[in-house]
Amino acid sequence: MKIINDLNFRKQAKDLGISVWQTPSFLFLMMGIIIIVAMMAVYYISNYYKSPEVLVIAESVVVITIFSIGNSIISEVERIAKMNKMKSEFVSVASHQLRTPLSAIRWETELILSKFTKGLSEKQRSGIESINLLAGRMTRLVGDLLDVARIDQGRLILKKSCFDFAAIVRENVNSFIALAREKNTSLIFKSDGSPVSVVGDAEKLDLAIENIISNAIKYTLAGGKIEVNVHEKEGSVVFTCKDNGVGIPEEQQVHVFSKFFRSDNVVKYQTEGTGLGLYIAKNVVEQSGGKIWFQSIEGVGSIFNFSLPLCNEKPEENSK
Repeated sequence: MKIINDLNFRKQAKDLGISVWQTPSFLFLMMGIIIIVAMMAVYYISNYYKSPEVLVIAESVVVITIFSIGNSIISEVERIAKMNKMKSEFVSVASHQLRTPLSAIRWETELILSKFTKGLSEKQRSGIESINLLAGRMTRLVGDLLDVARIDQGRLILKKSCFDFAAIVRENVNSFIALAREKNTSLIFKSDGSPVSVVGDAEKLDLAIENIISNAIKYTLAGGKIEVNVHEKEGSVVFTCKDNGVGIPEEQQVHVFSKFFRSDNVVKYQTEGTGLGLYIAKNVVEQSGGKIWFQSIEGVGSIFNFSLPLCNEKPEENSK
């Protein structure tokens, strides 16, 4: 499958925004073909022409051709890398600039809703609540884009400490109970109630947990069931979120942790979403010293898991 994808020049060209003949895979293939043809040509020339000068000229042509194609490949890779860097820098700057006005909008609308609702009509109150809700969504999107930019630039800083992981998972589950009920979905947290201390960035891991549970609720149909579990295993703490939702098509599972990925089948059930949550979760977990994995069957459901190293120190107090 990987070889087939590597030879899909049109798809690569579309993904990279360049012409087919500019894709690195196409240039590598052409270089390989030219090397084979050149070697055969040199072999036949050496058999028919005994002159050393002819052989040297033939070999020089081969070397120049190989260097020319190699230089083209390097130039294209450098151009793509520079474009990717510029894109990440632009996203980072734009996200920083958008945060301030969005925060101001949320503060103002929350102030109006908490202290100045007297005299507002139902329609006016509903309009302000909608503004506050949309500003919250935009703030979340800007935060995700900023985290992605930091990950791409290698600047995602994690403040590692020991904390009660089970408590954060429980708080997340409790915060999603109302949403699950709205969708007529059962959301259950299985735990013995005892603290489980791990090493990591509590705030970022809280976001990873939130993204995984949120996805499970989004893509589980009415009447479905979601089970969240935390347990210790071989010196690690394992988080598990199991649902009987729409699942992920087998041929698309390789892209699950990629940026902006959303499987074809989920769009029918949930039009909202950026496809950034699992990409961020994967990087946060792995940079915390853990591992993340999943199993999924289309039409049956998905199980997302990640592990984190245990901490033997006293956990810090955390609040959501």
